[in-house]
Amino acid sequence: MKEECARLFQEAWENHRGCLLGAVLGALIAILILFFGFWRILFIGICVAFGLWLGNRIDKADDGWLQEFQENGVGDLLAQIRQKRGRL
Repeated sequence: MKEECARLFQEAWENHRGCLLGAVLGALIAILILFFGFWRILFIGICVAFGLWLGNRIDKADDGWLQEFQENGVGDLLAQIRQKRGRL
């Protein structure tokens, strides 16, 4: 019985990987919504999407603001923000 289930899973993984991953992901999201609620899971999803977007920009590393942040550090960035606020 155990070997048959393993073989069935292996066959499903080789031939229907997208369907299998989609079903597992859907079940995981459903369980999370039942435990934590829709709005909390939506907030987590938005945070994850923002993290992916930011990580993608960091991987590309062709943005001027990112290079300036890496070169000058947080202290200089905060000083620039304070100067701009003082002008307003």
